[in-house]
Formats: sequence, structure tokens, C-alpha cells
Amino acid sequence: MRKALLRSGAALALGLLVAAAAAEACSRATWLGPNNAVLTGRTMDWPYAFNTHFFIFPRGTRNVGIRSPGGLTWESKYGTVVAGGTTTPGGPIDGVFDGMNERGLGANLLYLAETKWPQPNADKPHVSWAAWLQYVLSNYANVAEAVAAIAKQDIYLVPANFGPGGAAHPTVHLSLSDPTGDSAVIEYLDGKPVIHHGRQYQVMTNSPTFAEQLTLNNYWKRLDGSKTLPGSHQSQDRFVRASYYLEKLPQAQEERQQVAGILSVMRNVSVPWGEPDPQHPNIAPTYWRTVLDHSRRIYYFESALSPNVVWVNLNEVDFSPGSGIRAVTLEGPEGFALMGKINAAFKPAENINYLMP
Repeated sequence: MRKALLRSGAALALGLLVAAAAAEACSRATWLGPNNAVLTGRTMDWPYAFNTHFFIFPRGTRNVGIRSPGGLTWESKYGTVVAGGTTTPGGPIDGVFDGMNERGLGANLLYLAETKWPQPNADKPHVSWAAWLQYVLSNYANVAEAVAAIAKQDIYLVPANFGPGGAAHPTVHLSLSDPTGDSAVIEYLDGKPVIHHGRQYQVMTNSPTFAEQLTLNNYWKRLDGSKTLPGSHQSQDRFVRASYYLEKLPQAQEERQQVAGILSVMRNVSVPWGEPDPQHPNIAPTYWRTVLDHSRRIYYFESALSPNVVWVNLNEVDFSPGSGIRAVTLEGPEGFALMGKINAAFKPAENINYLMP
């Protein structure tokens, strides 16, 4: 009996180590509606508890990209609301993976196995990959500005490992979207940023690379999706389903229907609650979903473990310099008790110490 328990424990530990590589196996879709409505939904598929918090970072916040020699320090040009969490079970909050700034620019960080970061560069200021999203949102007003800056490669993103035993590699790509409907997908391949920029790039999942996903999706577009549509949890299938259902959403005029529409697409591509599958490390259960309403500046959050959808109205947030960093937990008993608009639930908080090697 004891040997069986030990074998079971070892198998679980191995499963967590393998599944940690799937930490960013997620989906993202941007809907373009009438009257300049733009909403982006995403799923966060994660193999272990994330301890998710919303953070408010006002203008003038002193950000430290990584607390090591060569680390970049900058002041926030724009106020942001971001979803932060821990990259290691039971560890401190050390990364941000989703968010929107006061101008309505939104960003989502997702897993991509094919990522190959640039070689270490001591001449460029260093920013942890876990701070990349905050760096972009706090510095740029829209997709075009961010894309132009990323193309210059002025910073070195430090690919610090994470997860149990530091066994997971930070293979991620970034999506951006703004109130104009502009979008971009940024991948680091062969050490250089590959950027897909345009309103047509509305869906992003995980592997293979974005260019290959577009090719695969074009094949499925030739078929009748009402009769033949891939239904697995694999990234390619989620990309196809999100693309298909996104096009089928009605051009709803009413805010409630718009939010419900994009949430319905994200629920369709979510991974049901359950144990991570070590045989398929690119798949993990969906812990939460978000919706960024870029036009109205409202940020929605839905946990897989809670019946309530909560939101922050960025128009009612004090982003003025000196207003202080604030945070609210979105998971656990305290988080699951929240309902509706949660602007008043934020409390003073410390800045995030971003993941480092």
C-alpha cells in the first residue's frame, strides 16, 4: 500500500512538472462589433492554482523589469489594470499575463512551444518575460505604437524558467488589441520578433506558429462548419472553432449581449475542469476567462470555480500619480464572494517582484 502511494505521489509530481510546460495553453479572440465596439476574450488554461489578483498600477508607477544587474526601471506613462499571479504553486505573485491600460489597449500572454528567444544581450536593458505585458501596457497607447517599439528590440526579455523545480520554459507569445479594432500577434522565432499586425488577426491560441495556424484555418474555412468542425482541446482545433463562432456572432447593439457573445465563444474553446494530462502537456484545465471591452474600458473576469462574473470599470479608477498600487484577490473564498463591479474592493498593495532566474 505504501509503495503504491509513493508511486502515485511520484506520478503526480511528474505530471505537475510536465504540465508546467503548458502553463500558457490558452485561447484569445477579438470581436469587432457595430458602433466601434471592440471586445477581446481569453481563457487562462493552467495546470495548478494561480492565486490570481487584479492589480491597479497608476501613472508614474516605478516598475522594475527584473531585480538583477542590467534590469530596466521605468515609470508608467499610462495607468493599467492587469491580472497577476504566481508561476509556481504556493509561490509569490511574480508575473502578469492579461490586462488593459487606461487608453483601452489590451494584451494577452499565451503559450507557444516554438518560441526561441534572442541570445542574452548585456548591452540592452533587461525585462523579465513575466513583466513584458506590464511593460507594453504602461508605455504605449495603442497597438501601432507598441508594434513599432517591439520591432526595434530595445530591450532584452529574460526567459527565466518557472514552475515546480524551475522545470518549465517561458515559451510565450503576445497578442495586442485596442479600441480601433487593430490587433497584433508577436512571436519570438529564431531569436527575432515575428509580428502579424492588422485588424484581421482576431484569433490566437498556441502551437503551431501563428502563420501555420492561419494556413490550417484557411483549410477549414472551405468546409461547412455547421456540419464539420474540429472539436478537440488541441490548439489547432480551438483556433478553428474560435474563428468560426466569432464570425457567427450577431452584430449586437446592446452591451450585455456583446459581452455574452464573446464569453460564449471563449467558453466553447475552454478546457473542462479536471486533472492535467501528462501525455498532452499543451492542454490544461481552464482556470478563468476574461473579457476586455476596449471601447468602454471595462475589464471582466470569470473564474471556472465561481458562478459570478466580476468587472472593473477603468473609467472610474484613479490612475493619477501617487494614487498608489492597489490589488484585489479574484480566487479563494474572498475572491469567489465578489459580485458585479469590484472597483471598491481594491486595497493598497506592494508592487510585483517579477520572475527572475
